[in-house]
Amino acid sequence: MALNLDLMPDHTNPDNKMAHKDIAQLNKDEAFPRVSETVTPVLDYLSSESESDLIPVSLSKRCGKAKSKPTRKEKQQADYSAQQSAMPSLRPAHDVMNRIRHDENLQMSDHLVGYEDRHVGIMWKGVEEWLDTIEEEDFIPMHRIKYFKRRSDDRIVWDREKRVDEIFGSGVTGRNDPS
Repeated sequence: MALNLDLMPDHTNPDNKMAHKDIAQLNKDEAFPRVSETVTPVLDYLSSESESDLIPVSLSKRCGKAKSKPTRKEKQQADYSAQQSAMPSLRPAHDVMNRIRHDENLQMSDHLVGYEDRHVGIMWKGVEEWLDTIEEEDFIPMHRIKYFKRRSDDRIVWDREKRVDEIFGSGVTGRNDPS
């Protein structure tokens, strides 16, 4: 027996028992042996008297009906993102590395890279010793770079945490900074 959806009765009307009769007829048909097990609970759910019964509690929380206070972690993330957006942008470490390697005014042998070793802490390596290829055994990823230091005057010229960049003038240093 095929269902004609245009002639289907209104299932949300609790007075309309026609829907349950249609399901009873379908159960007699061998093509639909278990329709009542799946459809009848749904029809009973839809024909409930109270509208609040239609939305389960777990869904009502997701729909924004019951909001909770933000957690401490959410507050910290919001504070951190507000801080980051207020700070001026800093050129990435790979840009500074390439500038030191290729700029004729900067000597590659006069600069050190300060990177964070997971076990030891901050380690220093010459720019000329820094390996860029992943295949190398001593490869260190760029995101571990924390500082660039000039050997001649022992001055840090790029600091990720303090957002100092004397190579490009980005970060809090800026082009107008006399230091």
